[in-house]
Amino acid sequence: MHLRPQPTLFPPLRLALLLPLLFALVLSGCHGRDDDENEHRTQAEQAEIGEVRQAPGVTVFIADLSFRLANYSDLASVAYSVTPLPGTASRPLAASYERSWLDRRGAYDSNARRLAIPLIGLYASHTNRVDLTATFRDGSKHAWRVDVATGAHAGPGEVYARPDIGVARNASRAPGFDFMLIKNGRTAPVVVDTDGHMRWTATALGNSTSSLFGPDAFYFGSQTTPVLSRLDIGGVLGSMPLGPSPSGALWTQFHHDLSPGKTGMLAELDAVRDGVPRWESILAEIDKDGQVLREWDLGRIFAAYMRSKGDDPSNFVRDGQDWFHMNSAIYNPADNSLLLSSRENFVVKIDYDSGAIRWLLGDTSKHWYVNYPSLRALALRLVEGKAPIGQHSLSVTPNGELLLFNNGLGSLNSPPGAPRGATRTFSMPSRYAIDEKAGTAREVWSYERERTLFSDICSSVYEATPGNYLVAYSVLNARTSARLLGVDSAGKVAFDFSYPATACDTVFIAEPIGWADLRLR
Repeated sequence: MHLRPQPTLFPPLRLALLLPLLFALVLSGCHGRDDDENEHRTQAEQAEIGEVRQAPGVTVFIADLSFRLANYSDLASVAYSVTPLPGTASRPLAASYERSWLDRRGAYDSNARRLAIPLIGLYASHTNRVDLTATFRDGSKHAWRVDVATGAHAGPGEVYARPDIGVARNASRAPGFDFMLIKNGRTAPVVVDTDGHMRWTATALGNSTSSLFGPDAFYFGSQTTPVLSRLDIGGVLGSMPLGPSPSGALWTQFHHDLSPGKTGMLAELDAVRDGVPRWESILAEIDKDGQVLREWDLGRIFAAYMRSKGDDPSNFVRDGQDWFHMNSAIYNPADNSLLLSSRENFVVKIDYDSGAIRWLLGDTSKHWYVNYPSLRALALRLVEGKAPIGQHSLSVTPNGELLLFNNGLGSLNSPPGAPRGATRTFSMPSRYAIDEKAGTAREVWSYERERTLFSDICSSVYEATPGNYLVAYSVLNARTSARLLGVDSAGKVAFDFSYPATACDTVFIAEPIGWADLRLR
């Protein structure tokens, strides 16, 4: 039998032509497996977070942290919390930085593939345990922990690190809040917790009397110039001049407080108009760039109203003198109004849009009530409790009641021979229910502390959670000490801290601040 030779499977020429194709198919198969593996890896796994670095921040309460991050485009947020000191009762300070905030801050270095964030709220002289979580758009997370060692705090804010603790917080005395913002004349704002530990300050500014936190930074008005500054939580400072007055006034400086407005911030400003100083009687709403959005000149508002009712305002509205002394101004969105504290006279409510005066509440033995029928007609009738005298720190509670610190010091700048009103021997926080239709006010709560504490100027009270208050007595013991109390509606004290003071420099205002759940967007 003759057998025919079988052809080879790949003749030499064909094999030479097919080898590149086979090699490409093999590579294609390998890449396909890699792609499949990536498709099954979460964005957190693909991020390959690692190589954590840390450096001290501008104060011991801040650290600069950075870490490798391969896919920033998929990141949604970074959150962290600081483990409380053993034996303390305040909740952990916890913060979350959302992607939009990180973008605005320029936090990601695409060349080095590193993300930098500030860690705030660290304890001084302690190895802080910080738990971090990066969350990605697909919902996956990467969690890790770092230890951050800090030294002792030294600087103009040292006084806040050593309170005299009269009543220490413990598990049985829950104040309803965990962190307090102290506006003061010594340094940048200070944050302390309800165990008395100092948890934040910066070094850039030496006076935070006119300041506000929100939503992602502190804003300051200069006490000597018409300049607005912004200080972010990591301690980065920027400043801008105040924009021009709509009425042509020349701004000279900020005074007292900043507070949230309808669209911007309410700023209490001094100015010069027609060569005459306007002391503490002009309110402006400004934006974050320092531009003036609206302006309310209380001298013009009151003079026009009084003339329209037949009164001569010349001995009440006295330009060039501190006749009004505005020390607090807030916006009430419930009825589109402004509430202002005139320390010399009363609390006044005006319409946000028109500036029309709606009502007055104050001591009826003062000059404004005794000598001016037009102002008497606007006065609310107090049906129960004590009238506001020399009051500070207005706020509106969730049920619409007016809360303020009732200092009790009579007028200091009345015209010669005019009645200055009463002066009490004690101070207290007071809360009022206002019935505008009936034209009445009722003091529904106060904390008199056995009528032994007299803080005649500055000072504050704020309701943190229903029935829980932070009270700041700025100038006790002949203006030599300040005191912070957490107290509830029944008078139960959750904590009591004292600090040395010279007038209002240590505590001008103290407010609860939500740094147990700080979210920067």
